[in-house]
Amino acid sequence: MASRAEQKARTRNALIRSWLRLIGDGANFASVSLREVAKTAGVVPTSFYRHFGDMDELGLAVVDQLGSDLRRLGRLSQDPETDVTESVQQGVTAFAEYVTENADLVRFLNQARTGGNSPLRKAIDNELEFFSARIASALGDVRPELDTAARDVVAELIMAVLLDSTPAMLEADEGQLVEVRAGLESKIHIVLLGAGQLAEKAQPTKTSKRPAAKTTAKKSAAKKTTAKRTSKRPRKATGGQA
Repeated sequence: MASRAEQKARTRNALIRSWLRLIGDGANFASVSLREVAKTAGVVPTSFYRHFGDMDELGLAVVDQLGSDLRRLGRLSQDPETDVTESVQQGVTAFAEYVTENADLVRFLNQARTGGNSPLRKAIDNELEFFSARIASALGDVRPELDTAARDVVAELIMAVLLDSTPAMLEADEGQLVEVRAGLESKIHIVLLGAGQLAEKAQPTKTSKRPAAKTTAKKSAAKKTTAKRTSKRPRKATGGQA
């Protein structure tokens, strides 16, 4: 027989899965009632309060679960020797698999990012910031020429591209999902390519200032020398003198 702690954990997980299932079936998470969640989980409403104080607390528990998942997905590549193309493919594949395997949870994320109450949105923002930081850390391997500030910006762009792709992933069939993944890889490559070009463009700008200054000084000195030589030449006599 399962222990009391195991039974409590199962009931808690059943309540979370039931809420997510209702969202996956098309309900808005903010309109789902406690009674609906309890009924779907197969428990009486009073059992709900043994695990969560209210529906907001249930939502925060789901965000915690989401955060744990995002921490595992936060790196494009664990191997610094992996090239950029392979790193992007690995990251996109892992993300697409997670979205399809956790569709109800991702639907909740898409709803709550903008439609949740303040504590819920703040909790989601914190998890997404951590996710972005993990991506920035991985960029140190695939784009080492970027400084810390640039990596943070690029990571935010990549995260935005990933999140924006989730509605298409959730609606796609197997064939369409291949196309969505290919498009997502292309978008991330464009972001990385632009970041690399900006880093390369900034590098020679710093080293080109000194030679330009020397060239200007040489031209100025040459002008002064020419002016001195011209002033020393004797003036020709003009006509009309006695």
